[in-house]
Amino acid sequence: MPLPKAAIDFVNENAESNGANDPGRVDDLFKMGALDSFALVDFVTVLEEHCGIQVPDADVNPANFRTLEVIERYVASRRAEQ
Repeated sequence: MPLPKAAIDFVNENAESNGANDPGRVDDLFKMGALDSFALVDFVTVLEEHCGIQVPDADVNPANFRTLEVIERYVASRRAEQ
């Protein structure tokens, strides 16, 4: 299931403010500058609000949010658990 527009917009706006292009589905969001440790916390809030999931603190790490594709799988797994 694709990510909601609010989540994509957050990543794209953050990338733009850091001088990066909009990321593709498999681009490393941290390497390209679309996310960093500070933005990740805000991004998780966007996902929780717009995807109807809860992200446990233990899951807030770059491995779960490395690419848009990984994020989509993560959101789907959280929805299945809830």
